[in-house]
Amino acid sequence: MTTARARTTTALLTGLTTVAYYAVPDVARTRTTRGWLKAACVAAGAAVAVPDARQAWTELQARRRRTAGEATNFDGRRFDGTALDGIPVATENLAQSVLDNAGDAPAPSADARTVARGTAVVVAFAVALAGSVAVTVAFERWVFRRGEAHAAAGVRLAHTRTGLVLGALTAAGALIPDPSEGR
Repeated sequence: MTTARARTTTALLTGLTTVAYYAVPDVARTRTTRGWLKAACVAAGAAVAVPDARQAWTELQARRRRTAGEATNFDGRRFDGTALDGIPVATENLAQSVLDNAGDAPAPSADARTVARGTAVVVAFAVALAGSVAVTVAFERWVFRRGEAHAAAGVRLAHTRTGLVLGALTAAGALIPDPSEGR
């Protein structure tokens, strides 16, 4: 659980790195220099996130160790094979029985279903990742073009103004406590 002071510090540093990232075109004119400066801003932002990520990882590992004995299979049995609360649980899966009775073809084996599910998860993850990258690139290009248009119109620090807005939004988002931290 993070303290209010730590959350505030992280929010301020995250906001500042966001402002710096988007203000880079006002400082550097060449594409190469902008690339290096933006990479430095991303590294600074990652450095700000490391303590929170490490704490979250430690809490996750501790929670896993605490709940290891409580884990169950999908059919409600503990991993050691005993039923929960002494109540026998039917292992017949409704979806499986529907598949078995759907036609004359034999139902796919458990291994085939596992492979199909794994493939579906990988494909869904790849599509989500590609979509996220595409949206991010489109947004970054739009922000840059907008800043360049304002700069061409004579607006001073056009990119920095956008960076201030996005930095404030980022800092505000970082101030929101995790639901698991309940008050």
